Amino acid sequence: MEKRTSTQPQGRDQSQNQIQDQIRDQIQVSIIGFGRFGQLWASMLKSDFPVKVFDQSEAALEQASKAGVPVAALEDALAADVIFYSVPISEFATTINEHARILKTMGKSKVIIDLLSVKVHAKEILTRELPEEFEAMLCHPLFGPDSVNQFGLAGQRIVIEQFRASDETYKFWKNYFAEKQLKVIDMTAEEHDEEMAGSQALTHLVGRILSKMHLAESQVDTTGSQKLKEVTEQVSNDEFQLFLDMQRYNPYTRAMREKFVNAQSEIYKQIDGS
Repeated sequence: MEKRTSTQPQGRDQSQNQIQDQIRDQIQVSIIGFGRFGQLWASMLKSDFPVKVFDQSEAALEQASKAGVPVAALEDALAADVIFYSVPISEFATTINEHARILKTMGKSKVIIDLLSVKVHAKEILTRELPEEFEAMLCHPLFGPDSVNQFGLAGQRIVIEQFRASDETYKFWKNYFAEKQLKVIDMTAEEHDEEMAGSQALTHLVGRILSKMHLAESQVDTTGSQKLKEVTEQVSNDEFQLFLDMQRYNPYTRAMREKFVNAQSEIYKQIDGS
């Protein structure tokens, strides 16, 4: 496990680290959803926490076993202290609705943390479905398996909102992400979605449009065209459902797409001289 540097005396620092390790060993963590990102998230957490995963897909559970991550039945996964949700955006509402009925029978407060790339939708679902005594945090890691494989985890960015988490819970996870050398960005769900509409959602839109053009490699490719093809390849590695979900569930993407189309129309008019 990575340790944070400190100016404190080494003995005291080691003692504090040991305490932190003991605390983490007592926190049961589960991950709901073991797709490409769930696998990446588990690989980050499993060296620091007791982690188990649940997925409805038998193939995903087999992958978890191969990766050395314990699998669990749904009720066992929901019995954890902290539950991360790494499920498709379009399935989040149904999943939380189903799980909330089970969680309410357990008589124990939980910390629920979503990992969706849209936050207003996640916030609305968690507000509506979770019991009031449950803590909840909003979290969007701005990285995926491809970027981590290429550049590593250190220096990657993660957006968080405290939402319904206690100050203690919020500080704990914020510090943990910082220890992993992630750049932590505090941002409201609304701010996040508005900014992501003009960045991630726009990038995926352009990449998907370019993929429909089936651009071929050329010996005279410029640096700019090569970068466009890199974007196309990058977004094509993600499930098409993720692209659809980002466009459909972010309340700010429709305005972005209209702005994109209008800009395209203006350029066409200039090209035609009209």
